[in-house]
Amino acid sequence: MVFQPPSWVPDITTQISPSANVAEWALESRRASGSVRSPFICALTGKKYTLKEVREKVNALAKALCNELGWSPNQGTAEDKVIGVLAVNSLDFLVVCWAIHRIGGICLLLQPTTSPVEISSHMTKAKCDILITCEELLPSCKEILNRLPKAPRRIISINTSNTQLPNFEGEIKCLPQLYQEASELPELEQLQPRDAHTTVAFYLTTSGTSGPQKLAIITHANLIANVTQAAVFESSAGYKHPDIGLGVLPLNHGYSLVTTHAMFVPPVIAALAANPVLFEIFDLSSVQDVVLGAAACSDSVTKKMKSLMPSWSLLVGYGLTECVSIVTFSRAADIMPGSSGCLFPSNQGRLIDQEGKEITTYDTAGELYLKSAAMIPGYLGEDDAMRSKFTVDGWLPTGDIGFFRRSPHGDDHLYLVDRLKDMIKVKGLQVNPAEIEELLRVQPGISDAAVIGVVDDEAGERPLAFVVPTKQDMTAQEKKELILQLDESIKAQLDETHWLRKQIRFIEELPRGQSGKVLKKILREKAKQKDQTTINGANGANGSPPVKSINGANGIHAQSGTSEAARV
Repeated sequence: MVFQPPSWVPDITTQISPSANVAEWALESRRASGSVRSPFICALTGKKYTLKEVREKVNALAKALCNELGWSPNQGTAEDKVIGVLAVNSLDFLVVCWAIHRIGGICLLLQPTTSPVEISSHMTKAKCDILITCEELLPSCKEILNRLPKAPRRIISINTSNTQLPNFEGEIKCLPQLYQEASELPELEQLQPRDAHTTVAFYLTTSGTSGPQKLAIITHANLIANVTQAAVFESSAGYKHPDIGLGVLPLNHGYSLVTTHAMFVPPVIAALAANPVLFEIFDLSSVQDVVLGAAACSDSVTKKMKSLMPSWSLLVGYGLTECVSIVTFSRAADIMPGSSGCLFPSNQGRLIDQEGKEITTYDTAGELYLKSAAMIPGYLGEDDAMRSKFTVDGWLPTGDIGFFRRSPHGDDHLYLVDRLKDMIKVKGLQVNPAEIEELLRVQPGISDAAVIGVVDDEAGERPLAFVVPTKQDMTAQEKKELILQLDESIKAQLDETHWLRKQIRFIEELPRGQSGKVLKKILREKAKQKDQTTINGANGANGSPPVKSINGANGIHAQSGTSEAARV
């Protein structure tokens, strides 16, 4: 059974130009051409750019980059012109990305929370030796670039004129310098049309089931398709385009490449719900719609927020990097508790059970398979054999377990029940449990370890560790000391999203299958039995009808009112 978008949304595939370029499309669209307002405003300083200034800065930076790097817009392929962007949000972030696209290059978007070792690996794989960054991340960039196997190494700083970095074996410049140089350079030749479906615009970091991150290949057509899907869905649903959108989410994340309304991750909503005094300090009365994604938002937090701000529409979306960003979205007139919304236009969904059979009924969970106009071609570095397995007969296996339910309005709503993948979502960021497990297993007094994610109202999820001590007959004091030792060790070696916060449990032996793989499903059940407040598994908590689950447990997790949103 193929699940479809609502009948009231039109197909969008005919709206995508076969030779579209993201920069030209964004800056020369009818909406951009008719706009007289400033598209970017810094909330901290009040500094703003007009659309005319944005265009001028994009062209100036494109000229300066070509001059600095010896590149030309129409020479070589996009893969020959890869520039890494490792920076916090700023007025110039999208200027940088569009300037790279203007010269026919690729933006390698990197996350500051990723380790220098892994970022260096990404840059090597992408054949990139240039980083555009900000003052706060200059020391990290030095460490990253010094790890690269070859010179020259270059850093371009967005928000500082400081070009001195001790012990850096390369060249540093800043945007003001490049803008000044551009004023004396001739205009660039026009970028010749290229196939938007095969020309790469971005490399985005993503995570596999386990192990290191991958680099998702995002073409110009992929991104334009997803933005168009969002615009058409909103227009068809009767939404008015917001006067102001809050740029809270990191722009280096795929979720922020497609912007609608005020977009938050659940930890932001949890912080607001836990601190009602903020509504007295800040005037948020103008906010109408809040888009939630990147992690699950607990039912208790959602209800509290609705009681505090009844005028807000909390709109839940679901997505994944393999489809650029958003796949499903909510309509204010058709909100269903626990739902992640309806499929975007030109998207289709199927559900496959454990035996590989297609599910043909509503309210029966299976693995979600997707078809989308925004679906990416694959990951960087994969050979043809690996890329051929990216989809199954054109359908993308998401690794997420879900079901569809028909709403009173007659639309198919997606509910996310669980994930096949073991990645943990902390504050909307992917945390690989293998990194924590690796460190725990080498600790004195520990012979084995496994880490799972448990629900946390503030962070969405937090890691919980099960450890097998070498000494089984430990005293209470010895256990307390070992927990403290393990906790401090993780804090010293990994960033805050990986911290255990003393969520460590002792176990005699980890449950393993015949292949030797740890059965984390059993550990999740143990965690739930140990502390019912840790994992939402109460059947029928929101009064919804029971759901047939793929694993035979009647709607476990699905009935808690928690929806898995925007897995990107």
